[in-house]
Amino acid sequence: MSSLITTLAQPPEFSSGDAIYMDAVLRPNRSLSKRGFLIFMLALIAMSISVSLVFISIGAWPIVGFFGLDVLLVYLAFKANFKAGTRECETVKVSASQIAISKTCPKGRVGWWRVPPSFARVVIEEHKADEAKVVLAAGGGELPLANCLSSDERRAFGAALKVALHQARSERYATETSVYL
Repeated sequence: MSSLITTLAQPPEFSSGDAIYMDAVLRPNRSLSKRGFLIFMLALIAMSISVSLVFISIGAWPIVGFFGLDVLLVYLAFKANFKAGTRECETVKVSASQIAISKTCPKGRVGWWRVPPSFARVVIEEHKADEAKVVLAAGGGELPLANCLSSDERRAFGAALKVALHQARSERYATETSVYL
């Protein structure tokens, strides 16, 4: 059985008349702001200088260079983490004709997928009490979604995606109901 999850070489097109039921952009949470980072680095520098002064006073002045190197490595590690976090992104767009997903990895590579909403289903897997996983399944294939979110946020996203998928199917397969008097 072939998977209905299609990998694309370029972003999927939506027609201008398509109603969009979900247009979500998911990014990892970065809890340290630029101001917080500045405060942290200043505190680290102050601590390194004060400890360095102690080592200089006892005649162990070569140690000072290692404290400077530690501060530099911590700074570079945080900068690399911030840079990776700004690139990492996942978008999910649901219309009656397709579900379009794009994922951008921390290195900047982008992947695109398309899934027909007719055969798609959203599965929220509960692995442990505190861990949930959202998977879009169609035709034997699976695509994990919202990995950058916390478990509670994944559950909420999965529920919202189920609602959007139901709305998209309702538009596509609308049935006329007659009222009998």
